[in-house]
Amino acid sequence: MGHTYDFKSIPGYIPKIMKAFPVTIEILLLSLLFSIIIGAIVTVGSLSKNKVCNAISKGYISFMRGIPTLVLIFLLYLGLPQVMNSIGVDMSGVSKVAYIVACLSLSTSANMAEMMRAAYLAVDKGQREAAFSVGMKGFTAFRRIIFPQAFGVAIPTLGNNIIMLFKETSLAFTVGVIDLLGKARAISSASYGTNRLEVYIATGIIFWIICFVLENLSKFIEKQYTRGRKKATS
Repeated sequence: MGHTYDFKSIPGYIPKIMKAFPVTIEILLLSLLFSIIIGAIVTVGSLSKNKVCNAISKGYISFMRGIPTLVLIFLLYLGLPQVMNSIGVDMSGVSKVAYIVACLSLSTSANMAEMMRAAYLAVDKGQREAAFSVGMKGFTAFRRIIFPQAFGVAIPTLGNNIIMLFKETSLAFTVGVIDLLGKARAISSASYGTNRLEVYIATGIIFWIICFVLENLSKFIEKQYTRGRKKATS
């Protein structure tokens, strides 16, 4: 006798899965913060006239954009403790969430670096030169002239990067973290997989709704920022 699917039960699974939402948000926010910090450092290197710094930064971007995030997770979660144990460092106390945050931060930082570099270069060189010509120093010119314009250029790409990062938080379940997907898997396993389809449809709906909200929030911020810039310069 075939399995009878109960699609009416899908809405009931959503609040159960959402109990793990705080874990997913924690991973997302921490990964976003560290990826922006690392990305900024890499961007400075990629724009540097120093050939060594430039080559290291570009090599980092190429490697992180080329390696699948799941492979990076396995390398850090499974491989790093073995390497550290061989030199006498015990990493058994490191939480699984920390590994996931580290992996997502490293992976996303490459996209953040490319976004920042493109946004910086999109600002007309003449405006930077004009800022320096009136006596503005490096950081002041960056804060008052370059950053406001570069940020406006970067908003759409930043929004896309955040959405991609949010979706990649679902990889946390591969190491046993009870995030949204991990919770869905636990609910499905509790019924020996008889409700697997319904549970994963509910999970997909949750991810879709949150991505939809993030996408429209990004568009709203871009619109408001552009409008504010126009008023400020008019």
